[in-house]
Amino acid sequence: MNNGKKINEFTLPKSELYWFWNVVKASGLQPLLKTNYNNLDWGLLTAFTERWQPETDTFHLPIGEVTITLDDVSCLLHIPITGKMLNHLGTSCTTEEGEDMCREYLNFPRAKCRAEFKKMKGAHNGFPMLEKIYAANLRRALKAEEEEEEVVQNYRDCTIRAFLLYLIGGTIFTNKSMQYVDVIFLTYLQDLSLVNTWNWGASGLAYLYNYLEKATKPRCGNHGGFGGGGASEKYRHRDPICAKYLPMKCYKYPDERRTTLDRMEVDEVTFRPYEDHRHIRPFEDICWYSGWIMCGSAMICPYLPERVLRQFGHVQSIPRHPDESAKAGLNRFTIDEAFANYMVENYVTEEMRGPRAKNEPANLEVLIEEDNVADKQDVFKICRTVIEEVNGKFDGELTLEEAREVLKKVVRDLEPVATYSLPVKRKRDSGEGSKKKKKKKKKKKKKKKKSGED
Repeated sequence: MNNGKKINEFTLPKSELYWFWNVVKASGLQPLLKTNYNNLDWGLLTAFTERWQPETDTFHLPIGEVTITLDDVSCLLHIPITGKMLNHLGTSCTTEEGEDMCREYLNFPRAKCRAEFKKMKGAHNGFPMLEKIYAANLRRALKAEEEEEEVVQNYRDCTIRAFLLYLIGGTIFTNKSMQYVDVIFLTYLQDLSLVNTWNWGASGLAYLYNYLEKATKPRCGNHGGFGGGGASEKYRHRDPICAKYLPMKCYKYPDERRTTLDRMEVDEVTFRPYEDHRHIRPFEDICWYSGWIMCGSAMICPYLPERVLRQFGHVQSIPRHPDESAKAGLNRFTIDEAFANYMVENYVTEEMRGPRAKNEPANLEVLIEEDNVADKQDVFKICRTVIEEVNGKFDGELTLEEAREVLKKVVRDLEPVATYSLPVKRKRDSGEGSKKKKKKKKKKKKKKKKSGED
């Protein structure tokens, strides 16, 4: 199901309305405005969904396993992939709780809210009604500038909440009805200053995984969750990669796409498609997290990056069975803490690692350290850059504060060199090496003599 057209045609306020756009930008959800398609390739989606394995949350293809990772979410959508997971109970709230939230956070009268819930058969707001709520609050906010500050602020907050609820309901939390948004998501929009502390990326990925699992069941006709064509002329490098292409209308049935996937070769696959986008969205260590992600208590899915190491630039090893628990170590941390301790301590103790199994997958902390070393191994280049910057500052007169800032920057730039530079192993100066060579030569001579005698 695709709500992209609804988002693209949504009437947005003017860019000069700073009280609106500053909060939307700070929420971390503004990039979702640029990630919507009017058309989707239904046949391609169906062909991929047929190859989805709910036990591992991966697509099983002739070339091996691949999946949608947190790194994909970060680069394609530019939304947060760290923070607290959405932790509401079930998939929806009761109608009484929904009425209370709509009255308090959307300025939506209880009587109208009850009628809307009855029409939608649950605690849901239809997209047309939610757009009306947004427009009504926006008009009141613009007219109420001479009233008390609390009244004006309430209208503004209700306008932003209605917009953000419409935005996430039409993108990362698209359900199969395509008609409404669950009011339960208002729980995370109560305090607008804390919206960016929620892990929208991982929760949206869990939501998609859940609908992919449902789509593999018999008699399932629709598919929910966020969503080849020509390149978009409006695309800029700072935009989400999802906005780079515009899918065209394609054949509805998956026959042709199935054949393409069945004939796929490894050399036809780009496992790391975001390398030219890293200056905009750097790789985050949290993408190595292995465990469970959730979107409420009813949608809890496994996230197993060790099954798709090629997508992280490493050789694929034999992963653990999906029914087995992860070994003691980094995998036992929560998604918020998984790499916080690693980055602070910069090493992992033996107690944290625990006993290693024979078939244990690739050591994640080692892979992370290898990546960091690889990214910062050109020590001379870093030093030359620092020298050039310092020499450039010497051309003019520096105040004491400016000099302090220069020194701080030098320390920041040289810190990775001291952290990740590899020690060079030197050969011993003793004559041990020459003695070994002499012994080898004597053995060779003895062998020749024996062969001659024979």
